Amino acid sequence: MEYPIWHLTTLAGGFWIALIGTFHVFLAHFAVGGGLYLTLSEIYARRSGSPALLAHVKKHTRFFLLVTMVAGGVTGVGIWFTIGLLSPQGTSTLVKTFVYGFATEWVFFLGEIVALLVYYYGFERMDPRDHIRMGLLYFLFAWLSLFMINGIVGFMLTPGRWLVTHNFWDGFFNPTFWPQCALRTAIALTLAGLFGFVTATRIPDENGSDQAREGMMRLTAAWTLVPLLACFAAGWWYVQALPEAQREMVLLRSERIGGFLRLFQYFGAAAALGALVLAVKMPRSVRFPLALCVLLTGWGIIGSFEFVREAARKPYLIYGHTYSNGMRVDAALAAGEAGYLATAKWARIREVTPANRLAAGAELYQHQCASCHSIGGPMNDIKPWAATLTAEGLAGLLESLNLANPAMPPFVGNRLEREALAAFLAEGLLGGQPLAEAPVALAELPTDIPAFDPARDEYVLLAWSGLGMHMAVEAQGVFSLRPATAELSAQLLKRGDPPARITDGVDLTCAVEGAKEGGGQPVEMKILEGRDWFQAPAVPISPRGASGGFNPYPLVTVEARDAATKTVLARTRAVLPVSDEVGCASCHGGSRAVNATGSGISPETGQNILRIHDRLNRTRLAAQVRAGQVVACTSCHADPLSGAEGKDRLLGISSALHGFHASTLKGRGAEACARCHPSRPEGATRFLRGLHAQAGLDCTTCHGALEDHAVGLLKREQEAGRRGARRLLTQITPQSGPQAGIPPRTAWIQTPDCLACHQGFGAPDPSRAFGNWTRTAAERFKSRQDEMGALSCPACHGAQHALYPAKNPYGRDRDDIQPLQYQKLARPLGAGGNCPMCHKVRKTDSLHHPNMIRKP
Repeated sequence: MEYPIWHLTTLAGGFWIALIGTFHVFLAHFAVGGGLYLTLSEIYARRSGSPALLAHVKKHTRFFLLVTMVAGGVTGVGIWFTIGLLSPQGTSTLVKTFVYGFATEWVFFLGEIVALLVYYYGFERMDPRDHIRMGLLYFLFAWLSLFMINGIVGFMLTPGRWLVTHNFWDGFFNPTFWPQCALRTAIALTLAGLFGFVTATRIPDENGSDQAREGMMRLTAAWTLVPLLACFAAGWWYVQALPEAQREMVLLRSERIGGFLRLFQYFGAAAALGALVLAVKMPRSVRFPLALCVLLTGWGIIGSFEFVREAARKPYLIYGHTYSNGMRVDAALAAGEAGYLATAKWARIREVTPANRLAAGAELYQHQCASCHSIGGPMNDIKPWAATLTAEGLAGLLESLNLANPAMPPFVGNRLEREALAAFLAEGLLGGQPLAEAPVALAELPTDIPAFDPARDEYVLLAWSGLGMHMAVEAQGVFSLRPATAELSAQLLKRGDPPARITDGVDLTCAVEGAKEGGGQPVEMKILEGRDWFQAPAVPISPRGASGGFNPYPLVTVEARDAATKTVLARTRAVLPVSDEVGCASCHGGSRAVNATGSGISPETGQNILRIHDRLNRTRLAAQVRAGQVVACTSCHADPLSGAEGKDRLLGISSALHGFHASTLKGRGAEACARCHPSRPEGATRFLRGLHAQAGLDCTTCHGALEDHAVGLLKREQEAGRRGARRLLTQITPQSGPQAGIPPRTAWIQTPDCLACHQGFGAPDPSRAFGNWTRTAAERFKSRQDEMGALSCPACHGAQHALYPAKNPYGRDRDDIQPLQYQKLARPLGAGGNCPMCHKVRKTDSLHHPNMIRKP
């Protein structure tokens, strides 16, 4: 914010640092280790009395001088020039903090130059002992230079107490100073050996003998292998010395960092193997190209280490002080709602307007994204990342960027600026078009009420859906979270005073009418263990009938027959609601839907979701799908609704989904729910159709805002020691107050307790709905029985979200079939003095639960 920026597109994203920096660091470490290699090689040559070896050392010195002083010096200047342009804020902080450290390093570097020049030009002029001392003096200066730079570079990743004290020594001798110093020294000595192979293969025969060359090759192999082993030991020490946040970034959070950590090991193993092979006698025509190839493994070793070190400090350039895009943490916090553009000194656009929205987004991209991301370039291209989200999804992600992806700094700016940057990425770069939520026109479906004659019929058959809405969440050929099946329960009563619950000698079946799945074949219903009702736990169902039209409220016919005679005792109908109207595409892109009603998840959308999962969780699910294997979400994430146990220590599916999206959809109330659930008032399903919705209550009344809902789930997961629960909890600010005030709950087992609002079965107090959970599965509304233990609650009141009287968007009476069938009144069964439907006589006492019969 305080400095001009270098506008970059294709060759942004750290390209210049990667190009210049890795080459310089490669040469700089060779310059350290090579000094000791030269001196010890000279001692070996003089003691062996070999003119050929001594001549080789002198030639190697010339090669060393040109590579380290010329190429190394030029790239060193290039690094200063590059970081000054790319990260002026970070460079300024380093210079101001370590000005005397840099000055000291430059003194040592000057000592290197002088010592190396004297060593080279005095090769045949100086006394051998003095000459060797000059070589050792060069190595000392070179290592001291490494010592100084090591402290400054280590400070950027682990500043330690400097963040509080701003003391030079606290920053210099930071928590990773010594392990990094050991690792860099070991790498420097290893690279010296790898360079040594290149020149040693060129030693000519001496008096027709290759003894000098072979001896030097074996010595170089031993030289390379010993520090190479030290590299692995020092590398382990280095990782263990990292503070918890940085170590987690390296080992757990980033697949890319983990990949480069593995590359460090692979290149090290390849270098060791190459050294052993080069020690074996072979033709020079083979050995020299092989030595060059083995030398490249050294570049791989230092390059992979530097990548791990650079990436481990994300989202910072200087950990805890300066973000990777060059903004100081305190300056980012100060921007606030005034916006970034209004407070940035060098912004060309100061305010977002409808006319300049894309241009303002491009400006914000350059200021906050281009330091790490390129546009269509070879390094960290932004396009594949942005292509998995829509403008709406990107805006939501930007609002919690650092929470959704800990490797990213927070977006600094107000809502208009977030939307402008999101629009630039989705529309300006990728050519996407804004998506609009169009209201869906619904057609009323015919609903015939089955006959019931209270004078003649002896049985009452009650049936209800296990859920107010079964969600089918699948992307065909990509992933399956919840298949299209539904739970249906039923109770058969023989009318009388008292009525009798019939469980023996009868057969109950259900059949979905006009079904696309299962062809409407009868499904047998069996007695539910511990209950006096029947259940079909997984009825195949689809929101699209045999004709292909969208119908989220298919009807199911339930019949009770005498087991012996097969005579129909009773017949009824019920709604078995199911919808695949899942709003993933509104944020995750891909085809808007797989059908005209705006429902379903397209394969493209499904792949986008898996790509994000892979990036954030180090998985390879997208590759699994490309190999032809559909991802079953509950194979890893437990789901109490379906009984899936998942994998130990991973979050359950409900906790994972709500916990992650609580950051990207925060502050949206019931709208956040409608992003994924089919509750949108103008959508194709509109499943909030019961008495509560008619009273003006929405999802958040009972379940809480998304943030609050997620906290309850995550707190239970944290108690169980599930990985990721604590991290997600730290990212969520509840809407209802402190996290401590939200009790933990288990998904699908502990649900909002009806009696928390309806205390004493009286008038409700909605303020008590959220946070008062049922203790066990048996206390849930769908499982609870009346005070007599005779009837299930939904048998008389209807399914949750469709409590009688319900107003179904596909036909007013569609959810009220049984109240209309048995009492000609769309209210809970027995209401309005309709006890005779079961008892055959009127009752004056509230038998099933208190306050059931309202006294005038």
